[in-house]
Amino acid sequence: MKKFILPVFAFVLTINACSTDKSSSQSAEQTTSSATVVNLSAKEFSEKSPSGTILDVRTPGEVAQGKIEGAVVIDFYQPDFMEQVSKISKDQEIYLYCAVGARSEEAAQMLVQQGYTKVYHLQGGIQAWYQNGYPISQN
Repeated sequence: MKKFILPVFAFVLTINACSTDKSSSQSAEQTTSSATVVNLSAKEFSEKSPSGTILDVRTPGEVAQGKIEGAVVIDFYQPDFMEQVSKISKDQEIYLYCAVGARSEEAAQMLVQQGYTKVYHLQGGIQAWYQNGYPISQN
């Protein structure tokens, strides 16, 4: 019986030691990847976005109805979306918006996962922008 207990005890210790190492490395990864998406109101977006790249992730049909002045348009639904975004420096401030906010929020999360560190999202999208009285460009 003693011969059986000793190997089982050693096995349990080994399993616990491995799981402890995993959780330690996971928390270290979470710490180093501390960048998060910052949600902004239309007013905050208006005040802060001129210091970075404004990224419109809507479709061409949506953009034809107007966009925020100076925005770079990269359609989120295109297969080369991340390839196009990768041309923007990962340390640059990026301000994303779409029609109502869901698509741009998803895109913003993708950017953070790819190592972008200064990612801002317009809550409510261009609809909130317009409803708060901010201009929409037809260019």
